[in-house]
Amino acid sequence: MLPLDTVSARPRPRYSPGMPLQRTPLADADRSALLRDVVAALRHGQLCVLPTETVYGIAALPTHESAGARARRWRGLNEDHPLTLHLADADDVDALDVRLHRGAERLMERYWPGPLTMIVGNRSGEETLGLRVPSHPFTRELIRAIGEPLWLTSVAKTGAAPLTDPDAIEAACHTDISMLVDDGASPLGAASTVVRADGAELEVLREGILSREEVLHTAADVVLFVCTGNTCRSPLAEHFARRATARAMGVSEDRVLARGLRFASAGTATGFGMGASEGSVEAGAEAGLDLSAHASQPLDMDLCDRAVKIYCLSDSHRRALTAQAPDAADRIELLRPDGADIADPYGGGLQVYREARDEIASAVQERAGDWWP
Repeated sequence: MLPLDTVSARPRPRYSPGMPLQRTPLADADRSALLRDVVAALRHGQLCVLPTETVYGIAALPTHESAGARARRWRGLNEDHPLTLHLADADDVDALDVRLHRGAERLMERYWPGPLTMIVGNRSGEETLGLRVPSHPFTRELIRAIGEPLWLTSVAKTGAAPLTDPDAIEAACHTDISMLVDDGASPLGAASTVVRADGAELEVLREGILSREEVLHTAADVVLFVCTGNTCRSPLAEHFARRATARAMGVSEDRVLARGLRFASAGTATGFGMGASEGSVEAGAEAGLDLSAHASQPLDMDLCDRAVKIYCLSDSHRRALTAQAPDAADRIELLRPDGADIADPYGGGLQVYREARDEIASAVQERAGDWWP
């Protein structure tokens, strides 16, 4: 970070509408001098266009409320439309008056700096705040140098796609913006994914390069069920657990993931992509479960590390997994609370599958309080 007295050593004349935009190619610039000039402009309440990895953004210093108002007017936004605070580092969130649940923290750890905007609530629960840490080195360096977060909003009129090419930005902003830091076309060329995380559910308000499915899977606690082939017993356990949890939450099954719980199953001796066994599909259907889309997966350490609870269908699985992942021993249990195995129905008739199904359903119901109050 540049010392603040160094950053402010070159005062910049106050900008007024009609003055020509100063466009500076970053590749050819004296970065220290450019940093000083942009910081000085922002501190005088001017608007500057800065590069990020997603799209260019109109930057304003939040301590200059009039600058934010001008940025909103340029875009055609309502005067009370919120602007996203851009931070230099994820740790800067600690200085803000915000509440973060575990899912939001996981997303920030995984994707910051990067193309993710988080909308979070303040500690009183009365307001929300949009936050992002861009990955562009110059813009992050600038935020550090200025010593506080910056408002950044896409260079786009309301309803139009964000501008990502410096020539187009200069043509659109030449009499309204003080400075343009030109770093060529935006690498991603699409606005960030926006996730609202101020309530019981994560809500993906806008998909960017990060899809809704990826975001929700990353944020959720994983509850994992393990058998041998991941085609008979563990798929039934996974589906029973998701249904029981949805009912306890009072939501549909497809909303459980957004509530922060992901149910998965895997096998200790299997490959990828095998469907559920015919007996499990039929026995499951009798209980109202649809296993038609199931695809087997082998147990790996990444999945094991992600899981907050791991339930094995027999003690042989528990012993093998505990030996393979001793650090996870306190998260590994047999599914049946009494410590008994649930026998593998593979190769048996439908009645054998029904018996396994009913054992699994009963054990899941007893275990549900482990992951949901």
